[in-house]
Amino acid sequence: MKGHPKYKVGDNVSFTINNETRNGFVYIVDTYGAFGLDDVSYDILVETEDCLYKHVEEKYVEKVTWTVTSDSQE
Repeated sequence: MKGHPKYKVGDNVSFTINNETRNGFVYIVDTYGAFGLDDVSYDILVETEDCLYKHVEEKYVEKVTWTVTSDSQE
């Protein structure tokens, strides 16, 4: 919803573009959307590609949560 972003700068997120999921972090929050968009959008930095994806609409973004698991057996 415009004016109420779900994510903040630094959040780890994922989004899908051209049927490929990318992981990165929120670099900029466009709280009131960008020109021609009706929703909050984000600029997301994908460090593995050294690429900043601009104006990714919130409906395409999901927060990434990390879990730590142990595969060792005692």
